[in-house]
Amino acid sequence: MDLEKQYRSMVGHLLPYGPAWDKSEPILLSLALTLSKTHVRLDDLMQEINPKTTTELIDRYEQICGLPDSCYPLDVQTLTTRRNRLDSKINLVGGISKEFFLQVLKANGYLDATITNYNNDVFTCESTCQDYLYDEEWRFYWIVNIPHDYQITEMTCNDGCDSHLRKWGDKQIECIIEKLCPSHTYVIFKYGAINA
Repeated sequence: MDLEKQYRSMVGHLLPYGPAWDKSEPILLSLALTLSKTHVRLDDLMQEINPKTTTELIDRYEQICGLPDSCYPLDVQTLTTRRNRLDSKINLVGGISKEFFLQVLKANGYLDATITNYNNDVFTCESTCQDYLYDEEWRFYWIVNIPHDYQITEMTCNDGCDSHLRKWGDKQIECIIEKLCPSHTYVIFKYGAINA
């Protein structure tokens, strides 16, 4: 039974009993049609509550959340990209742990990325040959290791002589991580490496 027939039946059952009340009255039929259309519209609006399924209210949600931001250029955003970015912005719990940033990297498609911290002991004359050479300042640095050659562009013979020999990096993920990282730390992005 479709929705309009259900509302026609419900409206008909609300009438008092007797020969004076006609269940096929045009006013009652139009009321049932209006109620069924309202029901369908409310079902559609329930989809707008979830940022992953919103369509009509996406502009309003983005305005409230400060999107689009500098990490996502307007010209390359599809509806799905906008929904995912909005969902991550609204539902992001936040944190400053290594696991949090790995989760952000995974959410943006870098499933095999790793993070290297320099918060161990400082290199001294008693350190082993395999220890990193760094001083106390390096405890504020951390490296995001992206193991595959993501977006690496080599210079070709058609490029100008002032072109870079090689360009690499994903500006979007770098922007997102730099916005989320603690203000007292510095992030280094290393592409094509498994570990620092």
